[in-house]
Amino acid sequence: MTSYPPAPSQPSGQVAAALLPIVRRNYLPSLFVNFAASLAVTLLAWSAGIMWVWWWLAFVGAVSLLRIVAHHALGGAMRATVTPERQILIAGLGMLAAAGCWAVLAWLLLTTPDPLVRYSASIVFAGMAAGAIGILAPFSWIGPFYITLLMVPGCVRLMTLPGQESVIGVLGLIFAGVMIVGHRANRMLLLQSVQLGQRNNELMAEILDANQTLENKVRERTETLEHQASHDLLTGLFNRRGLTEQFERIAEDEPMRAYFLDLNRFKRINDTLGHEAGDYVLREVATRLMTRLPKEAMIARWGGDELVVVMPASFSEAPVVDGLESLFRTAFVFYGQTLDVGASIGVASSPADGQSLEELIWAADLAAAEAKRQNSASPLRYDHSLAVALQRRERIADDIAPGLRQDQFWLAFQPIVAAATGDLHGFEALLRWNHPTLGTLAPDEFIPIAEESNQIAMVGAWVLDRACAAAARWQGGGVRAAVAVNCSVRQLSQPEFVDIVRHALDRHQLAAKWLHLEVTESVFLPADDAQILAVLTQLDALGICLAVDDFGTGYSSLARLRDFPMRQIKIDKSFIADINGRSRSVIEGAALIARRFDLQIVAEGVETEEQAAALLSLGIDSFQGYLVGRPVEQPQTAVNCPWLDPKQAIAG
Repeated sequence: MTSYPPAPSQPSGQVAAALLPIVRRNYLPSLFVNFAASLAVTLLAWSAGIMWVWWWLAFVGAVSLLRIVAHHALGGAMRATVTPERQILIAGLGMLAAAGCWAVLAWLLLTTPDPLVRYSASIVFAGMAAGAIGILAPFSWIGPFYITLLMVPGCVRLMTLPGQESVIGVLGLIFAGVMIVGHRANRMLLLQSVQLGQRNNELMAEILDANQTLENKVRERTETLEHQASHDLLTGLFNRRGLTEQFERIAEDEPMRAYFLDLNRFKRINDTLGHEAGDYVLREVATRLMTRLPKEAMIARWGGDELVVVMPASFSEAPVVDGLESLFRTAFVFYGQTLDVGASIGVASSPADGQSLEELIWAADLAAAEAKRQNSASPLRYDHSLAVALQRRERIADDIAPGLRQDQFWLAFQPIVAAATGDLHGFEALLRWNHPTLGTLAPDEFIPIAEESNQIAMVGAWVLDRACAAAARWQGGGVRAAVAVNCSVRQLSQPEFVDIVRHALDRHQLAAKWLHLEVTESVFLPADDAQILAVLTQLDALGICLAVDDFGTGYSSLARLRDFPMRQIKIDKSFIADINGRSRSVIEGAALIARRFDLQIVAEGVETEEQAAALLSLGIDSFQGYLVGRPVEQPQTAVNCPWLDPKQAIAG
């Protein structure tokens, strides 16, 4: 069974506001019915010879006119200043005025001797009272009072008359009571209906508000997801998708220019200081790009340490280049430490260098790679020769593995001798490649490509095996000389590298002391140093001599030399070539460090007697270079030592 909330005894502001339209809608029709009934009763009484009734009708007409005027006033200019409760009260008082007129008429008319007039008037009074049940439902006390004024005076008057009229008077009073009860019931239903309607409106408002809130949240979330889908979370720049969308909207109308920035030394920063430092660099570079480039520039993070700037080619290039070159003039300071940050920048333009964004960035990337190889601080523009060079590098990368299988690679051996005596200490194994179509390739060309294509471990394993085989052969021939093999950091990062070395020694029955492994200073970088240190320690335990190659050109520290099991350092040939300049101090320092750490020191790239004499005076232990002997496929035990014998004596 449906239950309804209890109706308030007095209309609240909201309820009154809901009831007022009902009151105003019924007001004029009920006034018309009231006047029509008044006219009908007047005509009936006049037909019975009662003339004063016209005066009563005139009074009713005047009251009705006043009610109409008040109704229109409240619906017009006074509407905003009069509350709904007061407007309902004014309307109810107008109806009570009409009921008062009927009460006077009933008291005077029901004593007339004409029974037709009496009965007809009684019926009109009863009908008016019955109609009040619905019409006056919006009114609380006015409705019952209206019914009382309509019925009670006439009923009391009839009860004073003899005969049947008194019975009719009593029945009229009973009818009036029933009408009052009916009015109350109708009012309760009306108020409950209004309250339910208001509650329904409130619920609808709540639903609409909740729906709007949900729509706002969905829209905000959608916008957030769209932003995240098109922007890099770390820097706030466009990502690849975002830049592609922006490019496609603009590039249809005009040519575009792309700048590709490849951050220099970024990996070293990550490796030495951690990813927090790398993240700082990326965010700072992004901020500088956004503040120093024209607002037309579309800036994106294309890869880990790669950024892209794209803008219409019609825009002046000078402010863009100035903005890019100024990025690194201000120091990057991370927790008090100044970072060495730079970028290699390539430039490409459409339609000459490509139509799509991918083609443009591919071309700009090639130009940036060439700028990095040239160590250029200025943007380098793309040209077709870079694509040709890329094709060559890709071909070399593709041909490395087949070249190893087909014995296109071979080893050349360069002697290493004692500086003081000229005794042969060993040979460094240097890799060479006779490519079937490209000809003889220099290691400086194909070794970096092997590194980039992740083939250096395979190449290194091949070199190690062939070098051990050669050393075993000359050991068998009575030549007591070690073989030195270059080893990359990637090889040392292999957990199985020690097993690879041990297998090569066992396979060729070569004692570990005759194998020297040369590593660059990059092994001293903090990244993965625990793994590398563990591998180097195991190699040292086997009896292998570990050497730091190209000493002085990279990252070194006394702490690393102390902690790592190195036995030898090799000074880079660039310092030897400048031994009469500022590099002499570097060599002296290296010699001092070597003696303090009980390390052998080898000078690479010794080409003149003057260099040899100067190095010998500085306490260098061993020499390697063209002065001693050139790299050859078949190792030569006879070596040149002119710094020991003015007559170019041959040491053996």
